[in-house]
Amino acid sequence: MIVYDIVLNGEIKETIKPRKNRLKEIYAYMQEQTKLMQAKYGENVRIKGRMVY
Repeated sequence: MIVYDIVLNGEIKETIKPRKNRLKEIYAYMQEQTKLMQAKYGENVRIKGRMVY
């Protein structure tokens, strides 16, 4: 499963776990979430993906 960490100033603020497994659906979902997270935390936000087994 792929999860995405929202990193602000080197600290993980929250983790997003997409419900869908298809890459096209995850991509569209994360594009939407990126805009929301930038509005919530500002422009200094990093989104890092990682695999969880």
